Amino acid sequence: MEELNCKSVRLNLWDYAARGLEASEYDAIDAHLDSCRDCDRCLADVSSLRTGFRHLPVQAVPPLVQTRLQVIASRERSRQFLRLNPAAWFRDKLSSALMAFDNFLRPYAVPATGGLLASCFCFSMIAHTLQLRPYLVGEDDMPIGIFTEISIADVSPFSFSGKDVTVQVTVDAHGSMTDYATLPGANPTPEDMEAIGGLLLYSTFTPAMRAGQPVSSKRLLSIQHLNYKIDSRGLGHRD
Repeated sequence: MEELNCKSVRLNLWDYAARGLEASEYDAIDAHLDSCRDCDRCLADVSSLRTGFRHLPVQAVPPLVQTRLQVIASRERSRQFLRLNPAAWFRDKLSSALMAFDNFLRPYAVPATGGLLASCFCFSMIAHTLQLRPYLVGEDDMPIGIFTEISIADVSPFSFSGKDVTVQVTVDAHGSMTDYATLPGANPTPEDMEAIGGLLLYSTFTPAMRAGQPVSSKRLLSIQHLNYKIDSRGLGHRD
């Protein structure tokens, strides 16, 4: 070992006091201290500081820090266990995915449930007023509609020899024609009006349906000099 001087000895006094040096280094420092009073006083100061540190009060670990350390240790132990067990790792990932999905849906659970219950309550309040009936428009077609237009069930055997005209026909809930009128500007002759009346009177109509119930309604009919048909442009107006 190289010859020691005061500087090198004082740098090693903490390790010397803690018995952390090798035997040869310890003997060399011990020999230097026997001949150097200044280094010996430094050793006394170091020993006093060590004694003071040992008698300092021990600070208790805060409960929150202790809990966090326990959680970290538990997670690390769990990760080490999962690395060794693929089945346990798969179950852990599945459980995490289900928990994430549950946490995602939880904020919507109460509003959705409230909306569903409110809808059921409102529907139960008006359900007894709904009376929907099927309306037959053909042999193979049985739709149920909220509103259906007037249709012609049977055409009158009489023909119409006048000029083409569009009339507004009123049909009651029993399928009977109660009134008819030409559109403004048509100006048919009295003979044409009489022929139109006979043509409509001897025709059979199917009334309009609203919520499954027959109702009185109006519709435009285009009457031609050979026959008549429902205007493809649709409805005039309803009562």
